[in-house]
Amino acid sequence: MTSASNIRMKLAKILLSTFLLANTIAFAQSSAVSGSGNQIASTGEKVTLQEAIDFALKNNLSIKQNSLQVEQGLNTLEQSKWAKYPSLNGGTNFNVFTGRNINPFTNGIITNTVGSNGFGLNSAVTIFDGYQTRNGIALNQLNLEASRLDLQAMKNQITLNIVVGYLNVLSQQDLLAVAQRQIEVTQTQLERTQKLVNAGSLPETNLYDIKAQLANDEVSVVNAENAIISAKLTLKQLMNSAADRDIDVVRVEVPNPNIQPYPNSSAQVYEIAQGFLADVQAADMRVKASQKGVDIAKGLKMPVISATANINSNYTTAAENVSVTQRIVETEAGFVNVGGTRYPVIAFVPTSSTTSEKINYFRQLTGNANNSFGVSVRIPIFNGYSTKFRLTTAQINQKQSEIQADNVRLRLRQDIDQAYVNLTNSAKRFSALGKQVSALEESFRAAESRFNVGSLNALDYSISKTNLDRARINQIQAKYDYIFRIKILDYYQNKPLSF
Repeated sequence: MTSASNIRMKLAKILLSTFLLANTIAFAQSSAVSGSGNQIASTGEKVTLQEAIDFALKNNLSIKQNSLQVEQGLNTLEQSKWAKYPSLNGGTNFNVFTGRNINPFTNGIITNTVGSNGFGLNSAVTIFDGYQTRNGIALNQLNLEASRLDLQAMKNQITLNIVVGYLNVLSQQDLLAVAQRQIEVTQTQLERTQKLVNAGSLPETNLYDIKAQLANDEVSVVNAENAIISAKLTLKQLMNSAADRDIDVVRVEVPNPNIQPYPNSSAQVYEIAQGFLADVQAADMRVKASQKGVDIAKGLKMPVISATANINSNYTTAAENVSVTQRIVETEAGFVNVGGTRYPVIAFVPTSSTTSEKINYFRQLTGNANNSFGVSVRIPIFNGYSTKFRLTTAQINQKQSEIQADNVRLRLRQDIDQAYVNLTNSAKRFSALGKQVSALEESFRAAESRFNVGSLNALDYSISKTNLDRARINQIQAKYDYIFRIKILDYYQNKPLSF
């Protein structure tokens, strides 16, 4: 899988290639262009570099998506933290029984309609689960930090892309200003040549050649204007701004490079970069998270001890209080003859009577309340080797995350080495082009003087001017390329990307 570092450098290279290609299209000249000279008039909305960065960070859809992933990670972490606390659930029910039923109060058989209502509270807590809950919280915390670092890495990349796009617009504006000044130079030469032709000092063909050169310069201005439009469109796309939004970048002071050795070596840059760069830290976080995944899998081998508690009560319409009243009733049980005299036999017979009274609702709930408490132990013995396979999977994931972290560092080291070499080469190229431009400027001044007095034909004059124009174009490219290379190394050291 392609690392974030590799994606970062690929995007930067694509932007830089576009930037340099657009520069090549424009034919212009500049001896030390840093914002001086005529600029194309613009009434668009002024946007500073920081405003462009802030707008991009606020409106980028990938950032919004990653922000939701961070929120999801935070939600998962909070959920896992609450998992260590006891659960508490309550419930109630209401039932109506008709026909032949069992009296829930006496367990006797009745044929009446009976209603019942029950309430219950139950709680459960895991006392020990092989540290799975604790390790799960640590795992989710590490995943959350990794997500936050991914988000920061994306913001850093977008910031770098905006800087490149902003520099691209500035470079095109520099080239346009130079092209406009070059038209003024050619127009002045055309007027001078026209006078010499009218005076008979130069042949009329020289006038045609100068007019052709002026037409070429006008095409260069059109190309430069088109390049600015394209550069602004690229910047707006990087900002996720509407294409029809009329913007004009606020010029920043982009100094002419002072060719000096970079203060830190590539090894020093790498040591600084791996200590703070977000994608490196994210890879390290995922290594730690995979280690917690192994610990969780190991916890599956351990017993799980849980405790439960329950409180229940119920009410039924069949519940009654029955009162029994007993008394002795005197009654004649018969007669006996004693000497011809009949005597009544009095019997004392015990009798009883019953009365019933419905038990009220709250009295039943109080009287029927019952509690229970229990502790259970689940001991894993054999579960189809599921624990073994989960542990193996977790260990493989750990190795993969370690290799991925090593790969991130390897690509980072390679990218920094390449960036350092590119900076060195760019410095050499800019220095050489500066000498070339100086030499060609002297050559062009001499050619212009000879052309003005008629000792040099228009074709040789045009060749001399074209050589100088191309050298100055290369010098502009080298200037911005060198600045960009410095910003790349600054980025790896968490230095500000602003100017």
